[in-house]
Amino acid sequence: PKRVIDGLIDLPFALPTAVAGITLTTLYAPHGWLGKYFTFLGLKAAFTPLGVVIALTFIGLPFVVRMVQPVLETLDQEREEAAASLGADRLQTFTKVIFPELLPALL
Repeated sequence: PKRVIDGLIDLPFALPTAVAGITLTTLYAPHGWLGKYFTFLGLKAAFTPLGVVIALTFIGLPFVVRMVQPVLETLDQEREEAAASLGADRLQTFTKVIFPELLPALL
């Protein structure tokens, strides 16, 4: 499953920009595979600011994942366990232990 997810994340790197644009336009057009659901909800995605956000997310997300993934893989589990043993809940552990480690990769 990890290799499939990695492949899906890397998909925008493999597609030429024009192909990605045409594919996203086709998917999010009012009668497209995903656009019909947006239309049902009263939203229009193709050629709107929402469509721009979707396209930029599609293009930019792989860069974020590839920067954050190595940091997450090298995080010391003992720090999370120590935070939990000191009474931190999951949100506190994330904000005080994990997020500070991720911040340089996100910037």
